[in-house]
Amino acid sequence: MADRDEVVKDLLLLIQEAAEPLGAGALRWGLQERGHGLSEATVGRLLGDLEAQGFLEKDRNKGRRLTPEGRKHLALLEQASVRDSAARDFVDSVLSQDRDRILELLEARRAVEQETARLAAQHATEEDVEDLRRSVEIMESQAREGKGVSEEDTRFHRILARAGGNRLLGAAVDLLRQNPFYARELEIIRREAGRVANPDHRKILEAVEQRDPELAELAMRRHLDNLMEDCRRYWRR
Repeated sequence: MADRDEVVKDLLLLIQEAAEPLGAGALRWGLQERGHGLSEATVGRLLGDLEAQGFLEKDRNKGRRLTPEGRKHLALLEQASVRDSAARDFVDSVLSQDRDRILELLEARRAVEQETARLAAQHATEEDVEDLRRSVEIMESQAREGKGVSEEDTRFHRILARAGGNRLLGAAVDLLRQNPFYARELEIIRREAGRVANPDHRKILEAVEQRDPELAELAMRRHLDNLMEDCRRYWRR
């Protein structure tokens, strides 16, 4: 939500909650208590704008009241504020370095990527399957050579999401992998657990090749369960 919308929301709330009409002076102090440092003249101009838009009406010389349109506009602003707050919380969780948040992130990935694996088994083209196979082979080669696999791991899961054909789930997979700390931490944990060359990705690939949605879903769930268990063991040390 833009800063102006936040000011307007709080101003309309102050007017709605007041027992009597409020003028610019009283509203200025109310807004200041909510963290908006505006002058009385600025508040007065804002009131004039909102009145011109039909959201407020004058009550003689006492101040302004909300109109029915003003109440509707306030409801929309409150909904937008809730959405923005939820979005900020989600992004904070994705980018967090807190261990509990990382486990929550893996749980979210499990919920999303079980479905992307299922859909990939149903809808993947031969080209998709070949891309998945090549990605698994690259990861296995990198692991044998002692190289990091996190970049190719991300590519594998994105190919899988693309193969499933659901763009919203694909966007969710991308969003849940935005934390660079998370990728580095999992790389270290997998190496310590001896799972850099784990067979999980190949099992997912084989399920997709067999066009078996249930097996693909199960393989993905086990893959992420293994990751979460590796994290717990590593952090208990």
